Amino acid sequence: MPKKLEIVYVVPSRYDDDGYAVRWRKGVVPSNSLAVLKALTQHVAPLTCYDDNVEAVPFRKIAARNRKPNVKVVVGIVGVQSNQFMRASDIALKFRSLGVDVLIGGFHVTGVLALFDQPSPELQLLLDKGVTLVAGESETPGVLEQVFDDARNDKLQPIYRFPKAPDISDAPLPQADPRYVDKFGARWATIDSSRGCPYGCTFCTVINIQGRKMRCRSAERVLETVKGNAAKGVDNFFFTDDNFARSAHWEAIFDGLIEMKENVGFMMQIDTQAAKIPHFIDKAKRAGCRMVFVGMESVNPENIAAAGKSQNHVDQYRDMVQTWQQAGVIVHVGYIIGFPNDTLESVRRDVVFLRDHVGVDLVSFFMMVPLPGSVDHKNMLERGEWIDPDLNKYDSFHETFKHPRMKEGEWKAAAQLAYSEFYTKEHCATILRRLPKEHYWLMFWNLIWYRYSGVLSGTHPMMTGFFRKKNRLDRRPGMPVENPFRFGWRWLKDFVLDSASYIKLFFEFQEIWFATRHKSTPHKAAVSTVKEGKQQTVWNSLAALQANWNTVQRQVAEYCWIGKYEDAKNELKAVLSATAQKLRHLAVPLAGGRKKREAERVAEQLESCVIELETAKAEPLTLFKAEQTVRETVLTRYEELASKGVRMRRKVNLWRRSMLSNLRKGRVVRCGLHSSRGLWLFWIDTYLSLRFSIAAMRKEL
Repeated sequence: MPKKLEIVYVVPSRYDDDGYAVRWRKGVVPSNSLAVLKALTQHVAPLTCYDDNVEAVPFRKIAARNRKPNVKVVVGIVGVQSNQFMRASDIALKFRSLGVDVLIGGFHVTGVLALFDQPSPELQLLLDKGVTLVAGESETPGVLEQVFDDARNDKLQPIYRFPKAPDISDAPLPQADPRYVDKFGARWATIDSSRGCPYGCTFCTVINIQGRKMRCRSAERVLETVKGNAAKGVDNFFFTDDNFARSAHWEAIFDGLIEMKENVGFMMQIDTQAAKIPHFIDKAKRAGCRMVFVGMESVNPENIAAAGKSQNHVDQYRDMVQTWQQAGVIVHVGYIIGFPNDTLESVRRDVVFLRDHVGVDLVSFFMMVPLPGSVDHKNMLERGEWIDPDLNKYDSFHETFKHPRMKEGEWKAAAQLAYSEFYTKEHCATILRRLPKEHYWLMFWNLIWYRYSGVLSGTHPMMTGFFRKKNRLDRRPGMPVENPFRFGWRWLKDFVLDSASYIKLFFEFQEIWFATRHKSTPHKAAVSTVKEGKQQTVWNSLAALQANWNTVQRQVAEYCWIGKYEDAKNELKAVLSATAQKLRHLAVPLAGGRKKREAERVAEQLESCVIELETAKAEPLTLFKAEQTVRETVLTRYEELASKGVRMRRKVNLWRRSMLSNLRKGRVVRCGLHSSRGLWLFWIDTYLSLRFSIAAMRKEL
């Protein structure tokens, strides 16, 4: 009598640098591969799904089910990227040791088998242990049914190669499972409306796995899926197409979304040329597009050429970004660090150009990785170049090959520098000021997340989650299981560091909220707080400086980017001298008082900066420091003078830092908490924190 088949799908996680499985109380984005395979196989047999990123896989429970005389369990490890492969391999081998049949597929397996005649060593190891490899896409009718029929009859083949580029026009589309989506912070449903990409980027695996010819789902199927998910309360979508703009049905999908009564929002991935498609931006916005992810990759034309990304033109970046922003859509770009022409200093210069001149809203920085399945990976192997054999490091935040112009450690430092330069507190405030009111809180939480991940914790935002869960026994094979005391100490240190980061973010973004919550112009915000005409003149001038400073930054960034450092230096000297002179002139009629002293103090700092620039060498670092001086003097003080909330928040922050410093040194009496001033500042601190917390929960400005 045939056994009853049961299917278990597992999405693997990865290991951290200490060897512990990475798992979170809440993840970032649900797995699209899991959703697609669930839709394709739910009619074949009873199906259970686990996502190793947000829940522990119950190995023994599954194995016990398989030991029942009338039951056959087969485990499919799905959507396996290269950085997940080592974890996926260990999961597979553990199931095999418990007598469970295992299938493993995804981009790593498919990419390797697409470009090489023989399985690579890590794939051969799995084959030797009886694990079945599955290469390709599963939409061809009957292929999955055949695989699972073989599993039921104990006839699994070592390798299944599905037909390439199957027709997906009428293939089942996944419906979101709200219980699964709730395990992720974004709470998005994922949909791939098309596959493939017409371009030929050498670092990309998509073109060798899904092909360069676009294949599309029918617009009707996509719209039905959106409606079905919206009816379940899941109304935010991520179109995971590698390039939605090249789908033949983009317009029909947009038109359908525009006509729908459901108020849905979505994010999509596109190329830099999508903005030139007639009606594309207008219809995208009307259809509910809130954010686009653009493969910009670099602002260095030589790097663009080396990557084979001929569709990208750096001189068009700024216009492209502004076109999207003027339509009210957030521009999130992917940017790669580690192209042949990159150095530590060039990365700093290019990131400043990207931030100040191109003016994107959000950036995900990736370290170059020779991903198996890409042309870069194949070429490097054929040339005999060293590539790190540990696939766990292929997460775009580790050095995986020897860079020609950056020594060991410098490349990683360049990636962290990129996050630190882009996600400064000042720039986070700049981004929020220029956004439409409707996107304020969406971007606010994104900026918190990116500043936490990239700047404070040193991890990639797309590889991180919310509140780490770490199991002492769930460690990478070959690394010793720590005793409870050692592990407990490790856990405590991690908890303290994470908690300190969360607390720091809480107070940092209070400042940012107070400085950006007025969605009027800086001019209006300043005038509303000043009554006397003379003071209005000063604060209007400061507000105008803040409004015009972006123009100066764009010009300086462009000069630095093209190597005109002397011109950039002269531009800065001119604007600093003019501003200092104007402040001196405006301070005269104020007749004493704090505001006059403040204006004179800022003028002195600017004049000192001009003197330093006179003798300093015209080079990027000198110019960056001068720009920082402007941000920390004129603009920062303007924020304090224009907003009482900002002024009080920063005053309380200084007091708190001083108090904590004294407490750490054992100076309990000098901490000042027991004094009347300390109690007053503590009350103000509590009031401001509560005010911010309530506003964040209610999404108020």
